Amino acid sequence: MRTLFLRIFLSFWAAMLLVLLSTAGVAWYRLSQVQSVTIRQLGEEAEAALYSGGVPAMRTWLAETQRKYPGRPIYVVGQTGEDILDRPLPQALRSYARRMREAGFFGVGVLPSRRNDPLLLTPLFTDRDGSVYTVMIDTAGWPLSALRDTDVRLLLLAFALVVSGLVCWLLARYVSKPVVHLQASARSLAAGNLDTHVAEDFSRRKDELGVLARDFDTMADHVRNLIASKETLLRAMSHELRSPLARLRVALGLARREGADLTRQLDRIELEAERLDEIIGQMLQLSQLRVVEHQLPREPLDLTILLSEVVDDARLEATAVNKQVEWKAGPPVPFDGDHALLRSAIENVLRNAVRFTTQNTAVMVSLIAEGRDIRIVIEDHGPGIPEAELERVFEPFYRVAESRDRDSGGTGLGLAITARIIHLYSGTVRAFNRGGEGLKVEITLPALA
Repeated sequence: MRTLFLRIFLSFWAAMLLVLLSTAGVAWYRLSQVQSVTIRQLGEEAEAALYSGGVPAMRTWLAETQRKYPGRPIYVVGQTGEDILDRPLPQALRSYARRMREAGFFGVGVLPSRRNDPLLLTPLFTDRDGSVYTVMIDTAGWPLSALRDTDVRLLLLAFALVVSGLVCWLLARYVSKPVVHLQASARSLAAGNLDTHVAEDFSRRKDELGVLARDFDTMADHVRNLIASKETLLRAMSHELRSPLARLRVALGLARREGADLTRQLDRIELEAERLDEIIGQMLQLSQLRVVEHQLPREPLDLTILLSEVVDDARLEATAVNKQVEWKAGPPVPFDGDHALLRSAIENVLRNAVRFTTQNTAVMVSLIAEGRDIRIVIEDHGPGIPEAELERVFEPFYRVAESRDRDSGGTGLGLAITARIIHLYSGTVRAFNRGGEGLKVEITLPALA
């Protein structure tokens, strides 16, 4: 039983089955008490009562016998076809009595019952005045007729309460115990214990509660990683902001000196202020991307047109420093995404390539749609990256040792933003060193179905 639904269903089903079996068992037990008294014995007792005190004595005997065996309707029927206690006869017994009268068997003998007649009867016996009687037992409705017995009903009620109570208690304990454990773990997580896990205690469970426990651990890991990344980001941001702020203070100190070159120092202050603004802007963008996943904007667009726009802007920057960007637009490549986000992701990589490619070389851009994948490849002729650091370049504020100088123009956030945007669209971004020199960055997105 791998699901909680199935466990609950089968538990209640088993409880109902036990109650039904107990009902049948108690009924058969009570009926066995009647069956232990043969129909012939009842006839002999009725005849003895009739001989000893007449019809009134036989009525008294029948009433007491019926109270003694409430699970079986017992009748004493005379030749008129009526019960001596004036009780209405069941249809089967009434039909049989009518057939006996019509066949003239009263006073002669007992009419053989048909195979499907739901009754038992005794041989005929007569009163002193010649009246003929027989004892009939209605067998229709066995064994449920035993439920007419008050003792049987009370016993069944008690048994049903015990069985259902036990099953429900076990089921409630089975369900509530892990829920209480999950509740305690949730409170522990809320209190700041980010290492809280519960799946180990539910390792053998394959039902919904086991799945819930594993989902809880996934959530806890995600929360822990999110908080850890936030803290790392804050530490990195504080470090990154200190450098331009320190240079601002130096520039202000130099500007206050007599005879200082104010224009140069003001230019430096302006440059550092722009860098601060860029860092803060990219930090805000990266922070927003961490919460936009569930409301990711999508609209139909053509990646070929989008890439052409990004390349045109990059060519302006490249031409100013004797560099080129090679790109040949191909057929339309449809995609569902946000134009601004995807443009930012591609532009960060392309501007990075233009920044680091050597002068008089070209950055090559290509768009390839193959099967289920769309690949955007950007290659430069720069210094490349050590193999051990290829994956880390997409971390916030990470810089390769050779490019840490602020004059390179980077904040260390561009590629992190790219990686986050592409991840939101179920894609990947990877960096490779080219065989000769330079770096190749490959963005892969899922093609439209």
